[in-house]
This record gives sequence, C-alpha cells and structure tokens, in this order.
Amino acid sequence: MKCKYCGYNIGLEDERCPHCGNINDEAAKHIADMKQYQEDYEQTKEAVITKTTRFNNRTSRAVIIAIMAAVAAVMLIITGRYSDIESREKIKKEKVAKEVEKNRENVTATLKEMEEHREYLAMSYYILNHQLRGDEHYSDYSRVFTAAISYRSIYDDILNIVDGYKGYEEEGPKEWCDNIAIYISDWNSYVGGEFWDDSPESSMHAGEHGAFLSDAKKATQDMVQVYFDLSDEQAASMWTMGRDEISGMLYEKCRDLYPEVNGGEE
Repeated sequence: MKCKYCGYNIGLEDERCPHCGNINDEAAKHIADMKQYQEDYEQTKEAVITKTTRFNNRTSRAVIIAIMAAVAAVMLIITGRYSDIESREKIKKEKVAKEVEKNRENVTATLKEMEEHREYLAMSYYILNHQLRGDEHYSDYSRVFTAAISYRSIYDDILNIVDGYKGYEEEGPKEWCDNIAIYISDWNSYVGGEFWDDSPESSMHAGEHGAFLSDAKKATQDMVQVYFDLSDEQAASMWTMGRDEISGMLYEKCRDLYPEVNGGEE
C-alpha cells in the first residue's frame, strides 16, 4: 500500500511511513483490532480454565480444546479479512498497471506535458493514481517524480497550517513544520540523488529533467518563503540547514503568522 502523504511504499503493519513519518491510519486500526482480538482470546481462555476445574481432566481437556478451536476459527476469519484487503489492493494495482500499459503513449505524453509546464501538483497526483513510481518504463523520471511529490507534500502541510485541516487533530503546526523540514532537509539526498549516488551525467538530471528539478526546487523555496515570510537569506539557506533547525525556524514564524491555528500559543 502507499502512504497517503508522500506515496512511499508501506506495509499494513507499519505504524508510520518510514519516509515522511506520518501515521499510517490503516496500520493503527489493524494493530488496535488485533490487540482487542488477542485480549478477547486471553479472557476467553482464562474463563474456560476457571470454569472447567470442577470437571474431570478428560472433560476439561475436551471442553478447552473445543473452545480453543472455535477461537482459532474466529482468528482465521479475522486474518482472512485482512488477507482479503491485501488481495483487493493487489487486484487494484494490477488493473491500474494494465490500463497504463494499454495507454502507454498517452501516459508518456501527459507526463511530458506536465513536466514542460511545471505542473508539480497535477503531476504528483497523476503519478500516484497511475502507480508510476515503480514502473520501469519511467526510471528516468525517478527524481522528477520525487520532486513533484515532495512539492505536493510541503504544499499540503502548509495548507494544514494556514487553514487548520480537519481530521488530523492529533497533529498540529509543530508536527506539520517538522514534516516540511523533513522534505526540505532530504531534498538534496532524494531529489538531488546524493543518497543514490547519482552521476551528474545521469539521464535523471539531464535535459528537461534537470531543468524541471531546478525549477521545482526554486518553486518550493518561493512557496515556503511566502507562506512563512522568510527573508531571502533564510529561504536560500534552508537547503543547507539541519532538520531541527528548519523546523524551529518555520514554527517560530508560524506562531506569529497563524496564531488562530496555534491556539493562541506565544
């Protein structure tokens, strides 16, 4: 499954996305359900043992075995439920992949048009909806895809700060500033390719791809500068700052600029 914040591949039991750190809602529900089922199982087992002590050993064992078998059957049904979810997700992915393969020319043309017109947000959603990050036909787009998704993630977190996004009450401006800082501090590694040891001559950084990456970085810098009222010097230096330093700078600005979202914090 994909992280709904950054599109990174995550497992059903991953509590947080290993890339952006946001909570995986599906994992939280899955873990809570399994914990409840385990607690119910233990309570049932304890009740059975207590109530059957007055029977002879043979009867007790038979009763316990029968109830344990019933509980095991319930657990299998529960496990099957989650396996069914995974199966449906797999079928969905296969269906999308077939549609992309069937319309390969149109998909490629659309990507080129979005890249040419620097449609960062539209490209981000297009990539995720068509599952293009793992498509070998677009390996040269790897950094372009990462840049678009990073831009969109920063954009979304800024809107959360400005508008007070409903539905994520467990997170606030401090957490959203932390998320923005993650994408900015990781830009050189994941978009620039330092982490992957990309060659400067790599096709991922050449021609239109290279121009797109340069413009995406500048557009991201301008967006952060405007919404957080940064000076030119602050905006330019954020690419070389540490994650905590970036987050602290943004949060200080956030408290002054958007006090209603911060609950009047001083």
